[in-house]
Formats: sequence, structure tokens, C-alpha cells
Amino acid sequence: MDILNAIVQEDNVGGWNIKLSDEITSVICANIDEFSEQLAIMGAAHNNDISVVWSKNSDVTDEHFYELHQQMAKIKETIEE
Repeated sequence: MDILNAIVQEDNVGGWNIKLSDEITSVICANIDEFSEQLAIMGAAHNNDISVVWSKNSDVTDEHFYELHQQMAKIKETIEE
């Protein structure tokens, strides 16, 4: 199983983004939709045998982290339906 790192960070213009990386590639995803697309692409490159390790920079606001959490919850609901 290959590890992908997802780091939530401030984008320095009032929002947040997710830096998704493996040992070769690193991409900045401006929103959860871009993250989902890039995760599928990077997952395919690893034969979909991946684990995502999440972290966040210390400067990420509670508001931005909550916003991301809410968006991920909506995706989870959609998947489970």
C-alpha cells in the first residue's frame, strides 16, 4: 500500500486548499472537488492501493477546517446513498 499525504493549509487569500502528494508528485487542490479528481488520478497511478494520511498546518483556522469537514461529510453522504 502506498501513502498519499493530504495537508490542509491556508491559501493566503482568505481560504484554504489541500496539498496532495506522494513520493514523486505534489498538487495543490483549491477545493474538495479538485481533491477528489486528483485523488482518483494519483490513486490510479498506485493501482488504487493507497492510504491517505491527513494533517493540517498550524495556521489553518477552525472555520476553514470546519468548512472542509462539512464538504467531506456531504461527499460521504452521497457515496453512502
